[in-house]
Amino acid sequence: MTTSTVPPAVPPSGAGSGSPSAAPLVPAGARGAAGAGARGERLRRALRVVLPAATAAALLAAPFGLDAFALATLTLGLCHGLFAYGLDLSWGRAGLLSVGHAAFFGLGAYAVALAQEHELSLSLTVPAAVLAAVAIAIPVVRVGLAAPVPDAPLILLTIGVGLLLQRAATTLTPVTGGTNGLSVSGTDVVTSYYFTLGAVACVVGVCALLLVRGRFGARLVAAARNPERAAQSGVDGPWVRSVAFGASAAVAALAGALYAPVAGLVSPTVFGLGLSTSVLIWLALGGRESTVGPFLGAVAVTVGQQFLGATWQGWYVLALAALFLLVVRLAPGGLTAAPRRLLAGPGPDLRLPASARRPGRGRTRTGDGQDRAEGGDTGSASSGAVESTGTEAGVDPLVLSGVRKAFGPVEVLSGVDLTVAPGQCVCLIGPNGAGKSTLLSVVAGQLASDSGTLRIFGTDAARLPVHRRVRLGVGRMFQIPSVLAELSPADNLDLARMDAPVTAELPAEFLDLAEDRVRPAGTLPLADRRRLELAMVLVAAPRLMLLDEPAAGLGPDDARRLTRELREVNRRTGCAMLVVEHDMEIVRELADEVVVLAGGGVLARGPLDTVAADPAVRAAYLGA
Repeated sequence: MTTSTVPPAVPPSGAGSGSPSAAPLVPAGARGAAGAGARGERLRRALRVVLPAATAAALLAAPFGLDAFALATLTLGLCHGLFAYGLDLSWGRAGLLSVGHAAFFGLGAYAVALAQEHELSLSLTVPAAVLAAVAIAIPVVRVGLAAPVPDAPLILLTIGVGLLLQRAATTLTPVTGGTNGLSVSGTDVVTSYYFTLGAVACVVGVCALLLVRGRFGARLVAAARNPERAAQSGVDGPWVRSVAFGASAAVAALAGALYAPVAGLVSPTVFGLGLSTSVLIWLALGGRESTVGPFLGAVAVTVGQQFLGATWQGWYVLALAALFLLVVRLAPGGLTAAPRRLLAGPGPDLRLPASARRPGRGRTRTGDGQDRAEGGDTGSASSGAVESTGTEAGVDPLVLSGVRKAFGPVEVLSGVDLTVAPGQCVCLIGPNGAGKSTLLSVVAGQLASDSGTLRIFGTDAARLPVHRRVRLGVGRMFQIPSVLAELSPADNLDLARMDAPVTAELPAEFLDLAEDRVRPAGTLPLADRRRLELAMVLVAAPRLMLLDEPAAGLGPDDARRLTRELREVNRRTGCAMLVVEHDMEIVRELADEVVVLAGGGVLARGPLDTVAADPAVRAAYLGA
């Protein structure tokens, strides 16, 4: 793993770092915004400490001021809070909505009930239930993530698992007690169980925080919010999201096991949609991606249900629905997010964990193409997933032979042969529907070819996932800039270099982005988002860049600026490029070779003037 050191900005001539007359390198307005952002971050940090500490203190003092019924209700709320905290790992952190999460909760509850009913050891049944929950969750989420849009399949799969387990609990009467369920002997919630539950919740919370506030958490942030860009940053998105979903199922099963003695009865309804939808409401009210939020939402609703539900009956349900709609509309981040946003002021609400910004050990590629080991001298590196230069003798960055791709009966690519030599810039042109973007997606790994050979730096890459191709040295820019809109530009760049085997020093013209931790990237103008995407590709030291209409949507001046930057990158680093472009002026500036695609095949290749004069090209592309 390699990290990159961004060189400091050079002071103007005659203004040394110690000179009193040195001109400021950052405008005063930007310094003010940066100061406001720093104050906001300090408030965030204080709030993250104060809120959990205040909540823990209140919960610790609760047994000494509540009667038995109130404490039992609070204990039930804590069980529900732990369940909601588990769901937060899936829905809040990994962006995977589960509408049947009670399936895992019910496994834990029945593990305790069956242990008491059949005189089994809890030390065996509870871990078995947790493992069973994970064993069910992982295949379910992998199937869901295999779909182009995983939300609907995952919702249906989790509902199906819950209904299946509910049916099994109902029909296996000799084992589960059928619809009557199984009784579970209670415990003294005042003297022992309440504190035991609190201790377990604290341990689970700390473990989860260690998981999501490390580099795994940074990968999870990227994979949940922009799977496309996460993969292009070397993140195995399906794997990290599957781990989070499995951990979510494990916590839900543990919460169910702790719930059974409090409830006193475990019946098939514990698997039902009622509990699954309730936990979604608890989490939405309290706030996702929060330490306190899931517990706050669950405890508040549980206490309200116990004390007001019987009196208000239908009015309580109506009031809860109205509160839910108000929170979703006015405070989408939940009740805990509102004060944090109010006190923190402007700036990104989402930040990468600090560990994602720390430099690691590895290699940084310098401007002259050499590799420098972190903490060492410039020279040749002997290890790493990527070779030290992009111009290995005899190895072409990209070789395609007979590549075909069809969507149903429509063949979009029909036997494409293409070679990109080291340091060469090849521009793909052709009419709309010729297969240019499809070919780029096949090379990058977003689409799998139906047949043919695809070699990247001599490696057969036809079946490699996107993040594995990135580790071979492939970087991609999309037609619409693909960045993490909620993160600052600097955090986007930290993410891009975090998993790169080799990183590159960022050119001076991108240093303004590397220093910007105040604005969310989604608020940047289109030209700056395009520059940020290019910078994210460059810091990972690519040896082959795939560019899909890089100047799309830019004005003439911004397009010329971007073209100059790309040509300079090609000249300075020797990085090969495969570019899809319609603007002939940009093609003329960039291309060492032009390849014309038409009807899914290569129609012509050569210098721009040569292919433009080809009658077949004029007929197919220029309309002449």
